[in-house]
Amino acid sequence: MSTKKLHIDRQVLILEKNSEFIKLFKEFIRSYPYTQAGLRHQKAYHEQRQKGKEDFKAIASDYESGEDIAEVVLLQLLPYALTANNSQRNVWIHHAPAIDKDIKKWFEGALWAKSEDWPNIAQAIFNFIRHCNQNPTLLEEACKEFSELPYTQGLQTEMLTPILNALRPDDFLLINNKSRQVINYFTDKSYSQKLTEYAEVNTTGQKLIQELATDMRQTGAPSMRDDDLFDMFCHWLIAVKKYDFTVSQPSTMDKVSELLFDVEAIEMQPEYSLSQCALDTGIEEETLLNWLKAIERKKQAIFYGSPGTGKTYITKKLAKYLTSGSDGFVDIVQFHPAYTYEDFVQGIRPQRIDGELDYPLVNGRFLDFCYKAFCRQHICVLIIDEINRANVARVFGELMYLLEYRDEKMPLAAGEVFSIPANVRIIGTMNTADRSIALVDHAIRRRFAFIPLYPNYEILRSHHLDTGFPVDKLIQTLKKLNHAIGNPHNEVGISFFLLGDLADQIGSVWQLEIEPYLEEYFFDQPSKVDQFRWNEVKKQIYP
Repeated sequence: MSTKKLHIDRQVLILEKNSEFIKLFKEFIRSYPYTQAGLRHQKAYHEQRQKGKEDFKAIASDYESGEDIAEVVLLQLLPYALTANNSQRNVWIHHAPAIDKDIKKWFEGALWAKSEDWPNIAQAIFNFIRHCNQNPTLLEEACKEFSELPYTQGLQTEMLTPILNALRPDDFLLINNKSRQVINYFTDKSYSQKLTEYAEVNTTGQKLIQELATDMRQTGAPSMRDDDLFDMFCHWLIAVKKYDFTVSQPSTMDKVSELLFDVEAIEMQPEYSLSQCALDTGIEEETLLNWLKAIERKKQAIFYGSPGTGKTYITKKLAKYLTSGSDGFVDIVQFHPAYTYEDFVQGIRPQRIDGELDYPLVNGRFLDFCYKAFCRQHICVLIIDEINRANVARVFGELMYLLEYRDEKMPLAAGEVFSIPANVRIIGTMNTADRSIALVDHAIRRRFAFIPLYPNYEILRSHHLDTGFPVDKLIQTLKKLNHAIGNPHNEVGISFFLLGDLADQIGSVWQLEIEPYLEEYFFDQPSKVDQFRWNEVKKQIYP
């Protein structure tokens, strides 16, 4: 369905229900795909297809070798629920399970099968799957022949279509009670779970999905196959939202799937007070409050300073405070010279999907972050480490407008209308030794609050109060060094020396971290470097 085009003779969607679908689908995008359950659901499609393909290939090989395949067919080609017992039995765990117990006891108890029938049942299942895989155009005949066998009672659509979908997703839809109800509702049909009706519901479902594809590709929709997205929408509509259809109610097996993928309560972040943040960072609460006011006013800020001033550490602590005791979350991304708009916002990326090369439009880190934040009530923080190492204006693209006008919407390059959620905060870090703040694009400077960080010697002194290290001598040396450097954007920070065993490590730190930096900075003044070689510095710290 990702690349295959269907020839439609007539429209199957009931036009009067189109607006209803759009409204429901928007609610689905806001409330499910980026929850813990939704993210797990998205991941399941590819993983479970891959497992089904591998199992079928192995079973077919064993069959050709003359081995008994009866047991593995029953365990690995039918979809099982994730239960403690099933997890120990090497069964095919599937997000649309039709079996939550021992199938033999179930069928024999329902008088659908006798104990001596199972070899024939397993062989019939294998033959049916292999026939459909080899001859997808003969689906209707295969379903009819299988259903007429005397020992296939109880083996209906929801049991057999998961493996067909795993093997040939472009030809066979995964149909269970949820997707069947939704297809029936929006096409005004009344398909049952009988396998003899699968060929027709498969065709109708494929047509319906193609007609709804444009409506499903709206802002916030995860990058998935159209049929998988539709299937996940069906699950949400029936099992999560419990939509009131006038057709048949969900069966017992729907409840099994509902237990697996019901929306989980979002875990709240632990409490983290401003006083604790001040204690952890060594920065006064008044200063932290001033920074927090700037972040709240601009919604995005950049902490800039020379190496070793604690930019990333402080940023993480502030983000922890901003999300304290809430349903917010913190994510981090690092920019680099090769980072692009396609990585951050949205772009076409080649992917191999079910054996075919496809070029889907894939959301970047920022869009994924924003869609997840949209489902939360409180502040969510994105930390962009080393923000100045990329071409920031090029990476953000048209988001530059939305950074300044947070309450507005704007089409992205690919055409989707997008807005940054009001609860999103962006905090970047900028190493001024890599690129001077003077070189930052003026448009970036206008949209971000710029917060400077300089070497805070009091933090260093406080850290070594009880270590016995001669910290005052080290501070004097660092002040002399930074005076010689003569540029606040290139000073050597204190974080190199915030070690518990600094007395044992300082020689290595200075020779392997500080001296190479000085050699680069004073590349044309070797005599200055020599003044601050470890042999000279050691005499100043340990006179």
